[in-house]
Amino acid sequence: MKRLKLKPLGSRVLVRRYEESEEGGIILPDEAKKDMDFIRAEVVEVGSDSEKIRVRKGDRVLISALAGTKVRLEDEEFFIVKSKEILATVE
Repeated sequence: MKRLKLKPLGSRVLVRRYEESEEGGIILPDEAKKDMDFIRAEVVEVGSDSEKIRVRKGDRVLISALAGTKVRLEDEEFFIVKSKEILATVE
């Protein structure tokens, strides 16, 4: 993976959406997921206020579908979210 030149400030976290196949290997299209209230994402970078952030790079998390700000870098979409907008970690 390329080294990103984007570092979130404060208690913000940079995440990237990831797709997870359903049982049986079926991947749902975006249209089928439009009613979901959350997005599965992977933490890419954490902000400078690491004392308030409880996730680390590589963690998989759930964020609210309405959370954060979309950012497009090098033809890839990311979200910058406040750490308190992270709903859960996925193990």
